[in-house]
Amino acid sequence: MRRGLIGWSRDEVPASVLEGRVARLQETMRAAGLGAALIYTSFARPSAVAWLTHFVPYWNEGLLLVLPAGAPVLLAAFSKRMQSWIRSVTHVGEVQSVANLGRAAAKVLDERVPGSAKIGVLELDALPWPVAEPLLDSHATQLTDMSALFASMRQPADATEIKLAHRAADIAVKALGSIPPGATRASQVLAAIEGSARLDGAEEVLPGIAPDLAAGTAMRRLEGDLPLAGRYAVEVSIAYKATWVRIARCFSSNAPQSWLDAQGWTSDWATRITGDAAGPPPGVTTFWTLEACVGSKPLSVVASAVGPRGTVSAGTLACFSIKLQLPDGPWLAGAPVIIGSGAPGRLLVEY
Repeated sequence: MRRGLIGWSRDEVPASVLEGRVARLQETMRAAGLGAALIYTSFARPSAVAWLTHFVPYWNEGLLLVLPAGAPVLLAAFSKRMQSWIRSVTHVGEVQSVANLGRAAAKVLDERVPGSAKIGVLELDALPWPVAEPLLDSHATQLTDMSALFASMRQPADATEIKLAHRAADIAVKALGSIPPGATRASQVLAAIEGSARLDGAEEVLPGIAPDLAAGTAMRRLEGDLPLAGRYAVEVSIAYKATWVRIARCFSSNAPQSWLDAQGWTSDWATRITGDAAGPPPGVTTFWTLEACVGSKPLSVVASAVGPRGTVSAGTLACFSIKLQLPDGPWLAGAPVIIGSGAPGRLLVEY
């Protein structure tokens, strides 16, 4: 369950922007010959529906039905007493509180979609079985996966999303800056981050810690507490108005020169992604990854050091993470970027 405030600021996210995104999807649907699109949402997979309607569930699940024209229909597995809240934070044409998403969706499709029309489902293979079974029973021959179709139109980011990412990044940077300089326990770090980010309006705060860089760089979600070594790293993922960013920093009581060199080298990270960097890194790049929102998950890997380096469209809002092996040991960092067009992109935050 989410613990931050979910509200709709129409100044930050105008209804016209959401309508434009829906129209963008509908144009893509018509070109592909789809009679409807179904998009699942839950606590863990909120981003596609949120991008189109601003709806983010605190808990439970929902299913968005988009027809080739008109406002979307939201089927929500919430009690009717939640309808007023849902309508206050969501821009759709209709909200239905239903007991079974799959059966309700099948009924609406029967009423509003021609029997021969194809029905696109975002991430069809990941649709929960209680939702998928009634749809397969009644519309199996019509269902088709539209994940690639959705990804093709999801980026580049619009100005509204970029502004929200800027705000989320500012929250994250301030939260990392609130860590006590002499922190010796992970609990001190986590309390500072959580307190700062929540008070600044973060909808969700997911911190991770590598408590001893000499022992390993894996970020851990801690359930208890651990002592911090002289050099440790912190990663925080922040959601603000359904827009996610991820930022990572290394901490040391006495940062070596190689760390300072690495910080300078990462000042133009998108250059490193395209391989056009002016100079080699101050050490060995052991890993890098680029994540963006292209489906229902907040962030998905779209390029990495160990996988395909496909083309990422200019204007894509992404989070870039890198690990370097320096003369003084491992060092890592991460920050949101806007990918450029055949040229360096730009950071959303100062490193």
